[in-house]
Amino acid sequence: MKKLFLSIMMGVYFLSAQSQLSLVSNFGSNPGNLSMYRYTPANIPANAPLVLVLHGCTQSASTYASESDWNSLADTYKFHLIYAEQKSSNNSSKCFNWFETGDINRGSGEAASLKNMTDYMKNNYSIDNSRVFVTGFSAGGAMTTVMLAAYPDVFSAGAVMSGLPYKVATSSNSAFQAMYGNVNQTPTQLGNSVRNASSHTGPWPTVGVFHGTSDYTVYYMNQNEIMEQWTNVHGTDQTADAENGAFQGNSVVSRKEYRDGSGNPVVVTYSLSGMGHAIAIDPGSGATQGGNTGSYASDVNFFSSYWSAEFFGITGAPPISLSPPTNVSATAVSSSQINLSWTDNESTESAYLVKRSTSSGGTYSTIATLAPNTTSYSNTALAASTTYYYKIVVQDANSNTASSGIVSATTSSGGSSNPPAPSGLATTSITTSSIGLSWQDNSSDENNFVVERSTNGSSYSVIATLSANSTSYSNTGLTPSSTYYYRVKAQNSYGSSGYTSAVSATTSGTATVVTIEQLTGTGIFTYGNAHHMGQSFTAIANGQIIEIEANLVYAISGSTLKIFSGNTTTDTPIYQQSGVSKGSGWQTITLSQPVSVSNNSVYTFQLTNASIKYAYSNVYSGGNLWYDDISYSPFDVGFIVSISTGSSSRLAAEGITPESNQVGFRVFPNPASELLHVTSDLDDLPGVIEIYSLSGKVVYQKAMAGKIDERIHLSEWTPGIYTVVLQTGHQRLTHKLIIH
Repeated sequence: MKKLFLSIMMGVYFLSAQSQLSLVSNFGSNPGNLSMYRYTPANIPANAPLVLVLHGCTQSASTYASESDWNSLADTYKFHLIYAEQKSSNNSSKCFNWFETGDINRGSGEAASLKNMTDYMKNNYSIDNSRVFVTGFSAGGAMTTVMLAAYPDVFSAGAVMSGLPYKVATSSNSAFQAMYGNVNQTPTQLGNSVRNASSHTGPWPTVGVFHGTSDYTVYYMNQNEIMEQWTNVHGTDQTADAENGAFQGNSVVSRKEYRDGSGNPVVVTYSLSGMGHAIAIDPGSGATQGGNTGSYASDVNFFSSYWSAEFFGITGAPPISLSPPTNVSATAVSSSQINLSWTDNESTESAYLVKRSTSSGGTYSTIATLAPNTTSYSNTALAASTTYYYKIVVQDANSNTASSGIVSATTSSGGSSNPPAPSGLATTSITTSSIGLSWQDNSSDENNFVVERSTNGSSYSVIATLSANSTSYSNTGLTPSSTYYYRVKAQNSYGSSGYTSAVSATTSGTATVVTIEQLTGTGIFTYGNAHHMGQSFTAIANGQIIEIEANLVYAISGSTLKIFSGNTTTDTPIYQQSGVSKGSGWQTITLSQPVSVSNNSVYTFQLTNASIKYAYSNVYSGGNLWYDDISYSPFDVGFIVSISTGSSSRLAAEGITPESNQVGFRVFPNPASELLHVTSDLDDLPGVIEIYSLSGKVVYQKAMAGKIDERIHLSEWTPGIYTVVLQTGHQRLTHKLIIH
């Protein structure tokens, strides 16, 4: 008997089937040793559709028939059903063996038995061969992708409930890794698994994917992996062509549609916010209602079986698909205006959304919401000599959308005379390392503003060239307790304006920079930069965030850094910095304007259109990973947040050298739980090691002589954030320490 496997993918307690299932004892060759049940409604017409239904672990054909309520749909829309059932002699948890190589290849094991069940129905009933479908939950969902890959010539479409991609695992050990989101392949690798499963060359089955965002049995990221696998098979990209964040007015359900080059939906995903490992149901008598509650069937006012049947095209309901605008054009008419036009192809729209970005692959923001039947828009107040990218999105009353392709235009340089000079230059904020400036823009045809700086009030040099319409600038990276002089002028293609009156400001005294860091992790959530990632964290001092570092999987271009107050990514950010472009690996983002934070308060940073490497466990106790707008408490991204505390703290007053300037002083592991190592190869000893709590209390102190290699046992220490200080003959060094 095969291993007891995936018992955590449990089904539900036994429920009587809603309608009587008929056992088919001899359906043909049965190499997988499975049982077959069928359901055929009364008065079914000839040439009817057929749906193969696959249960989850510990479930039976009858329990899943009751919860999923497929029989009621068959009664209404007249199609045949097969309920396959696993035997405990194959898998003691009654899971379909979606990870066993002998059961997932064409012509062998359980996959062959399931295919032979469909052949039995075709041979004994009037079945439309072009309308044969497969669906399943959990292990049955994973087996659904097996059947789509192994028999793409048999199944026209599939609906996967909390399942996994085909051949993402080929052993019980790798299956657990895949379930927990620790197996991540590129779209091409995933697609190759399908293409190599048969000699089929197309057309390929379409795929609907239903998954709860709080599923910690088969992790939610597997929905994205399935999407990547099948969009790649269909030869399309992994960017949604239509998106509805509140499908059918239900804020729990987010629907995304991925289309091929002809505009046909080939993959549709349904994300169920807050739902765990279950199928979604909506008990009731309405046309789109059904299902029965159970331990693995959640009432979220959404009947996933109905919407699977609708995706298959067997409900008679029209597909939810809008015709996107075409013939979109963008024409620059001046240095500050671009005119847009398009063809309206939809008759049911409620609005047109104009979306804009400053890079083709960047984040597109809605700049205008227009009335139905609108076919043009003028975008004004733009910067001169700047390229803008646009797409026009049609939207209906249910928030379904469809997007045009991307177009771009570049504004002209503008200007036929020198622009008037800006005025009112003033300082807006001063820290130990930055000075903020603001001024009045008095011109309408400038190309840019030039900021110049001096340290003596006479010899100025250019430190920044800003876009048209700019009225502020933050000069960072300055020296504490230093005086700087500034002036600003405007420029266009004709020439320069005069300068503003000069202003001066002096930075505050020496600052202490403390860091919050989580440096481990090689996990990759997604290949490509189509999603947003970030991390929540707890501030360890009052001060200002000046830098954020992240371990990027890929180079980013035109990303936006957002910082939120609290463990959230859905509230209004307290800070945004657009146009962030960095390479792969560990990259530092210096904030153009420092962000004030309070000790022990929680904040979240997010990078749009970015993939950040993450750790498979929650090694940092002060926050967690964020993926799009979903919080993953078991994981952390690789990150460093640097906070400048100013000169008011006790430790700063004692002259601590910032960690970024320290050499030869190490504190590890960090975070620590049992044993802490403090080492130094500095020569100016003797010295003293001190450890401070956040309240400033000395909790450890020891005099040292010679090279330091100190081991400190932490088993009785209170978890929290501490500061480790090394006082030597002429300097005082520090490291922030986290104890679990």
